[in-house]
Amino acid sequence: MKKQSPRRGGVATLPPARGAALEILRDVLDKKREAQSVLDSYLKDNRLSPQDAALCTELVYGYLRSEIRISWLIRRFLKPDSRLPAELLLTMGISVYEILYLQRVPVYASVDWAVSYVRSRFGTGLSRLANAVLRSIDRLGDAPLQSGWYRETLQAEGVDTAGYLSVWYAAPRWVVDMWIEAYGEERAEQYLAGSSRHAPAGVRINLRHPEGPQTHARLTAHPSCIGHSAAGLLFASDSRPAELYVLQEEGIASSQSFAVQEVMDALRPETWEGPVWDCCCGRGGKTCSLLERGVDVCAASDPSEKRLKGLRTELERLGLPDVPLFAAPASQVPEGIAPRAVLADVPCSGLGTLSRRPDIRQHRTPYSMARLVTLQSEILDNVWQVLPAGGLLAYITCTLNPEENELQIARFMERSQAQLMLEWTTPPDSPACEYFYAALLRKA
Repeated sequence: MKKQSPRRGGVATLPPARGAALEILRDVLDKKREAQSVLDSYLKDNRLSPQDAALCTELVYGYLRSEIRISWLIRRFLKPDSRLPAELLLTMGISVYEILYLQRVPVYASVDWAVSYVRSRFGTGLSRLANAVLRSIDRLGDAPLQSGWYRETLQAEGVDTAGYLSVWYAAPRWVVDMWIEAYGEERAEQYLAGSSRHAPAGVRINLRHPEGPQTHARLTAHPSCIGHSAAGLLFASDSRPAELYVLQEEGIASSQSFAVQEVMDALRPETWEGPVWDCCCGRGGKTCSLLERGVDVCAASDPSEKRLKGLRTELERLGLPDVPLFAAPASQVPEGIAPRAVLADVPCSGLGTLSRRPDIRQHRTPYSMARLVTLQSEILDNVWQVLPAGGLLAYITCTLNPEENELQIARFMERSQAQLMLEWTTPPDSPACEYFYAALLRKA
């Protein structure tokens, strides 16, 4: 006889990691909050063991990354007109993620906690339904891990190729359609494949530090290093060198997306005539990268005081030159600066970062992207005015959307008579599994 889960207030007490994951995911999905922010806040305010914190993180990010696929699987064992509580479906979804992708967790344990919770929360009838669905999915064996099974099953149901790609890569159908139209089916599938993986860990080495060049050369040869650039390193997500923590404390290393470093290498800011204004600096990763490359930065601005405070701390940690920081949007030019180059890493839909920010799948819509396109256009027009003749504007997004990238720049060039010096997109086979767009424009 199975041991019953302890109860509190009439509801089964969930195991800590599952209870935390369920609460966090409800916040992310129902309130449209950012997953990383909710997760960080929860782990800070609740005492979970390191093992439970790690499992909770895996469940949250893993479920968000595969939610579309998991939901499709669950619906196969429900009546078409079933109207079940969202919390019940989410509970089953988390359990399905464990059954399919967490081999270290016995299937019976994944089923037991979910069914016990559903029984205490929604009653015996729905707990029997949950048990039947979970057992049916388990009986599929390895089939739900094989792309061919999805293709054959969906084709038999009359679903087209884009529909199959949407389910297998757990990407919104509108994103799949947009990428196929923009890039062709083969390249679109490469982007989808990369976006569905865990993003490897990117590290930027501070080459201004006396030990920076030597450290970069040494870590490039590390067995877990799967990519490197001028100052960047890319490590398999589960095997980063232990010494990185010490290197960060010493101001030699920083965590930064490898794809960001690839786009900075493509733009070659060390060849620009400065000074440079970083007009959308965010947390300041690119500001620090510019300074580490020896670029003269005259100002960095962002609307968030909190992010600017973090940037100030980063400058001190890395031993970098002091930079005037301004809490202001990109539409507001800081007083007393005369940049000859502007770096505009503009707000965007983030579709190139699905591997690192899987909740974008649930939060982003075509309507929200339309508003961003308008904002980006306004930023381009505003910062262009501050540049002198011959000045440079570097435009960056972390998305794959022609309206925010190539078409945005084409429209801007028509009204500004700007000269396009460079246009670059992360290759679809990049090991970083993140995708950026950049354009470098010169003012006549």
